[in-house]
Amino acid sequence: MLKKTLLLLFLFFTHALLANDSLDDFIDEQIKVEAQFLDQNLSLDKKVDIKNKQEISYGKFFLQYAANKEKNLQVETSYRPQINRLKIRLNNNKYRGNTNAVMRDEVLLKSHDTRNMIRSILHDTLMATNSESRAFFKDKVNDILIKYMSKYKPLDRKKYLSSDMNQSSPIVKSLIEAVQNQSYLESVMNTFSSALVEESTYIYKTARISESKLFSVLNTINTSTYGLKLNSYLAPLHMDVGRILFVLIIIVFLLMLQILLRFVISHILHRFKLKDDDIDYIHSHITKLFNIVISVMIIQVILVSILGLDNHSIIITRIFGIFYVVMISLMLYRITNTVAYIKMEQIKKSIMIKNEVMNLAIKVINSLIVIVATIAILRILGVNLTALLSGLGIAGAAVAFAAKDSISNIFASISILIGDVFEQGDWIEAKEVNGTVVEIGLRASTIRTFDNALISIPNSELANDGVKNWSRRRIGRRIKMNIGVTYQSNFSDIRQAVLDIREMLKDHSGIANLHTEFHDTYRQSKLVSTEDFKGIKRTTLVFMDEFADSSINILVYCFSRTVVWEEWLEVKEDVMFKLAEILAKNNLDFAYPSLTIHQGDQETVPEIKTV
Repeated sequence: MLKKTLLLLFLFFTHALLANDSLDDFIDEQIKVEAQFLDQNLSLDKKVDIKNKQEISYGKFFLQYAANKEKNLQVETSYRPQINRLKIRLNNNKYRGNTNAVMRDEVLLKSHDTRNMIRSILHDTLMATNSESRAFFKDKVNDILIKYMSKYKPLDRKKYLSSDMNQSSPIVKSLIEAVQNQSYLESVMNTFSSALVEESTYIYKTARISESKLFSVLNTINTSTYGLKLNSYLAPLHMDVGRILFVLIIIVFLLMLQILLRFVISHILHRFKLKDDDIDYIHSHITKLFNIVISVMIIQVILVSILGLDNHSIIITRIFGIFYVVMISLMLYRITNTVAYIKMEQIKKSIMIKNEVMNLAIKVINSLIVIVATIAILRILGVNLTALLSGLGIAGAAVAFAAKDSISNIFASISILIGDVFEQGDWIEAKEVNGTVVEIGLRASTIRTFDNALISIPNSELANDGVKNWSRRRIGRRIKMNIGVTYQSNFSDIRQAVLDIREMLKDHSGIANLHTEFHDTYRQSKLVSTEDFKGIKRTTLVFMDEFADSSINILVYCFSRTVVWEEWLEVKEDVMFKLAEILAKNNLDFAYPSLTIHQGDQETVPEIKTV
């Protein structure tokens, strides 16, 4: 694409606008190329190289011919004198009975008819570029080719060549040569038709642009008296006045574009009221890339205009094309990540977009940028992408088998995100890991443990194994205690203590109960218990629970209002102090482990020893 654009720009002013008709010269050149394809001594690689050069030459010729649309439309058939002379000679040879000479002249007339048909196809194609519709033009090109090719009858070689001919006769030699050249010419006609269809878009663009006022002015300067005089000095450098002026116009335009881009970017950044640090970062990492690209474009324009449009400049164009792909990909990468970074605070406040979904989306976009850039570079280098993709398809099964663990991890990450199992910042517990989720990646999730270690766990393990998510609680973090009092306690005191504990928990501001309300601004229909789905626990249980070995245990089972660890510890501490006060108030003592030893052979009261 870039190569075609450069050809489009510089073929408007080539040396006095093709003062001579170049079609015949081009056809003669292509006849020689077609003859090379039949050379048995050439290797396949050499023929492929010739074919590539032939495609380049067709592209140059069509763009050059379209760039001089107005002049070429005025060129009339230049074969009339030759045809008239051939017809006179043909009649004379018929009169004299020179059969071989007659056949030779018939073949030569056929050759002129073929050349004339190619010229007519080009003429009608240029006329069709007057259409305002590019699609209509492409259809018209196909119609033109069908119109002429359907009427054309290829030369019958058997009619003009036979095995009993006298090969030493000069006339026979000229006949054989004419037949061979006509065969090459018909091959040129077929190649010409295919190339015309392929290059039709650029022919249309070139012909349309060639009619602009700018190029008309430059062409006028190029063909003026002073222009022709200067061109005589510039010709050894493969330059002319029109081309130099056009290069200067492009350079000035690119420099103005560079200034305009910086102004527009600065205006947009200040309008969104970004921080000065963010603006400086964008200018140094993104705007700077724009400036580099424009500077390289200026260098390319100068190099191509000086080197000309030969094969060397096309190689240079490929190098520049790869550079542009890399720079554009880098710009897209930085723009994506910069926008995500700047907008991250707003995204964090949104209940519709989760952080981990945003991170995953950024990674997917970055991967797509790399993939598209790689494909574009391969396309510029001329790699057959169809064959490459076919090869990848064949090797896909082996690659998929080798990367089955990575693929399963990717699908597991999608499963975690869709199932909303956990998200960034959640406290989770899975097997031997217990900590806060840092990031959910494509392959693995990273978790920061409470002893400040960073652990990476494959997503497939988290998806397949059970995960405890302690952060999915709105109200209620459990407080469970078994308070043991001594067996010397009075049961009426124990009963009163249980009642006092129940009343204390009921009135405690930090303990959740049935009267604790919760508010949720986000509405989501779920066919499950709302309290179980939201993580709301308000159960309060206080009972004398069991007669243990060394104590009578009172079960205290309740939930704090808060789920924050530090606040929960404060509530739990306050409850414990109040429990101690209630036990002291009711003459109850905390039990501690004790052992009673009974000596059965003594008549006295058993001695109690505490261990």
